[in-house]
Amino acid sequence: MNQLNRAWRLFGTVVGFSVFGLAGLLIGLLLFPLMFLLVRDTGERQFAARKLISAAFGAYVRMISVLGVLSLRVQGEEHIGSGDGRLIIANHPTLLDVVFLISLFSQTDCVIKAAVTKNPFMAGTVWAANYISNIEPQQLLDACVARLQSGASLLLFPEGTRSVEGQPCDLKLGAAEIALRAGAEVLPVVIECKPLFLTKSNPWYTVPRRKPHFTIRIMAPVPLEQLVSGDLDQRHARRALNEAFLTLISLDLSADQGADI
Repeated sequence: MNQLNRAWRLFGTVVGFSVFGLAGLLIGLLLFPLMFLLVRDTGERQFAARKLISAAFGAYVRMISVLGVLSLRVQGEEHIGSGDGRLIIANHPTLLDVVFLISLFSQTDCVIKAAVTKNPFMAGTVWAANYISNIEPQQLLDACVARLQSGASLLLFPEGTRSVEGQPCDLKLGAAEIALRAGAEVLPVVIECKPLFLTKSNPWYTVPRRKPHFTIRIMAPVPLEQLVSGDLDQRHARRALNEAFLTLISLDLSADQGADI
């Protein structure tokens, strides 16, 4: 029975990846060009584009949950829409993390890889949603700070890439630098997956013996001054804040609350 269940989850994973690719292609080629024709105002188009992406990601998560590929519990949903101008930081154990978080935080800014912006099927989507591209690394920090200072919220994975299984969490200093320069409130999110699935070291077709269960814990926002002393110079403040980030997004997820999807 366990082997049959595992085979079904592998089938569901294949279906999930296929649907994700096809839906992305259709949305990029049909819906977003239509949106550019019908919605002339840039701000309205950005809002609509992000709403559509978030809804599509949410539908995708529900689909793979129904297929039995995984289960998901979200905790702390009351913190999702409780303020603007926040730096949302999260650990990054799996390939699905950005899908989960964009489905929850529909209007947040995020950083997109340069390769995505050059993809002819995805470029229109990224342009309409006005996400930040890392195509110009020198300008990336300035762009992130500017978005936060304008009142937008920004989602970052301080690790910069998916975690490496079995190795300590290694945070880059960029997220701390952005938070300090923008003076932004921090909203920590912790993502846990047991057993691990779609990690950096395992290919997508490596399906664990048990169904993966994801827990996403959205914690209360923390003012910047509670995380780092204002008496420190920029270099020491950046490192101190980076250590605080590591503590925040490495918390235990033992609280038994939230709704299973």
